[in-house]
Amino acid sequence: MNVIAHTSQNRPPRTPPACPRCAFDPATCDRHTAPDLLRDTTTDWQHVLAGPDVTRSCAGTPAWTVLEHGCHVRDMCLLFRRQLDTMLGEPRNIAPSSEVTNSPTRYCDEDARQVAGELGRAATALADRLTALTADDWEREDPRLPDLRLTLGVLTRHLLHDIRHSLHDARRGIRAPDARTATATAHPQNNEDGHG
Repeated sequence: MNVIAHTSQNRPPRTPPACPRCAFDPATCDRHTAPDLLRDTTTDWQHVLAGPDVTRSCAGTPAWTVLEHGCHVRDMCLLFRRQLDTMLGEPRNIAPSSEVTNSPTRYCDEDARQVAGELGRAATALADRLTALTADDWEREDPRLPDLRLTLGVLTRHLLHDIRHSLHDARRGIRAPDARTATATAHPQNNEDGHG
């Protein structure tokens, strides 16, 4: 019984199908393609952050603005690089002060141009780190996680899907009416009755 459980625990997880919303396909993401996927998506993100609609609310959960989504993506890249180094047993080689410059405590208060630059640096550093991974590294497990099937490769796919999905939500928010404006228009009685 224990042998069966152990075998199931270590069986690689099934690769999910392509996301129907953002079109990210985990089957196309491997050790060789992941760095360029990250770089390409980061370039797209920087174009979005350079646009005039960074304060528009996006549909989805959480209902952040484009800027707030961009800040979250930047921080995901920073945190994942730290997690990667921890999983591989390597010390961090960058000081926290060099990652984000004088970042406000709230995403909505940050400067979009600064966020775009910080995201570019964080993603480039992570992409370079992913480029250096060996085949054994890609299959490395995180002993801190309860499911040993969550290898570095699986976690990288999850990260890149999150980044691509956030980009999809941000672009959809730019094309669609502002979420807060749409809500107020759909429920005008809330404003008339004084219930914002």
